[in-house]
Amino acid sequence: MLDKVLIFITDLLNRNLKMSFGLTDDIVVPGSLINLDGSVTNNIENKVIISIINLEHEKTVKHMGGYIPDNQGDFSKVNPPVYLNLYLLISANYNSDNYLEALKMLSAVIGFFQASRVFASSDYPDLDSSIDRLTFEIYNVPIQELSHVWSGIGAKYVPSMVYKVRMVGIQKGDVKEQIPAVAGLKSNTKKE
Repeated sequence: MLDKVLIFITDLLNRNLKMSFGLTDDIVVPGSLINLDGSVTNNIENKVIISIINLEHEKTVKHMGGYIPDNQGDFSKVNPPVYLNLYLLISANYNSDNYLEALKMLSAVIGFFQASRVFASSDYPDLDSSIDRLTFEIYNVPIQELSHVWSGIGAKYVPSMVYKVRMVGIQKGDVKEQIPAVAGLKSNTKKE
């Protein structure tokens, strides 16, 4: 599910930036700035990189479990979905010769999410139907914490913005129990 969210956001931003700046190549890519071995990731120079830097369990949504009807009128009990908030780091990874271009692209991304904060599957057919909606809000990271984020990534700071994306529901749908439909009930009401 997380992959579908990143693909959706990447495609959306690429379409917008291509249209805004007359670009032909994709400029937004999902991924990491640094590989696990500490080397710089290939093919990310002069690109806008979207990385998940944290996942947070959304505890305010409470579900007691769900019952899904089948074709025979019976019900299957499944565990409730897990709802997650994603913290996305959007980095304009341009070398120092293109610093102003980095700021231009980052500004365009910020402007895009300022104009469109909510993405519902009913309005965006390419958003996976299992995702009801995504809501974007800027997450202000204090400067000291931001230093820790970049140290943890192992990369040098580039112009960036952190967004909190609410809520991605993940539900595998394994059936815990089959519940037969209620049958044989008769109404005691008399017709007059």
